[in-house]
Amino acid sequence: MRMWKVMILHMFLCSIIAGCTNPQFKLDKNATSKLAEMPGQIELKYVGSGKYWHYSIIGGELLLQDIKDVPPAHLEMRPYIYFPKEAPNGLPMIECFEYHGPYCLSPDNTLMVSSISSETRGASNAKDFVIIQDETKEILFQRRSNNKYFVEDIAWAPDSSMFAVLDKSLRRSLSIPEIIWYILGHPVDVGTFYISIYDRNGNLLLNTEVASRLLGGGSGRVSWQAKADK
Repeated sequence: MRMWKVMILHMFLCSIIAGCTNPQFKLDKNATSKLAEMPGQIELKYVGSGKYWHYSIIGGELLLQDIKDVPPAHLEMRPYIYFPKEAPNGLPMIECFEYHGPYCLSPDNTLMVSSISSETRGASNAKDFVIIQDETKEILFQRRSNNKYFVEDIAWAPDSSMFAVLDKSLRRSLSIPEIIWYILGHPVDVGTFYISIYDRNGNLLLNTEVASRLLGGGSGRVSWQAKADK
């Protein structure tokens, strides 16, 4: 096949793929009523599939605030531990785990939520987290997710009564668009994001999918504001 025909076919197939793999943003129905009771508003930002999205959760509704065709170079970085030696001094040792990934101190300066990974000298991504009493450095709770999700970001509620964890899962799909990508020599991951709300003791209050079908896996950030915009 002539090169120009290959290029045209490639562009045609890519346009079909793009139309079939538009990211989706939603909240699970059983989570909306619980989110409506949460204080303030939760901000969610994503980069993936060649775009940038900004959503807010206000009164149990997921509202689009901004979308850009050209994403920023990267999302704002949170406090992040890349290697165990960079962990804040005084954190307790955890058998078979090491500190890795995002962490966040509560606004009242009493508790820290820190993500952890399996003990692989910083090579793996964080998939669990611990709640640490900041003054005594005592571990109060440890989540064990059975390697299902990656911890993408963490944010405390303004009143320090609860916190949000933004998790991400990656998959290789057998859908037609992604098979075409594979044939074209460009296999990609597809990212799905979930937000979970925990109380100060580590009790899960709710979990809901918030974004899916982000080509390349995508990246995300979560923050929690004191007052909802009118």
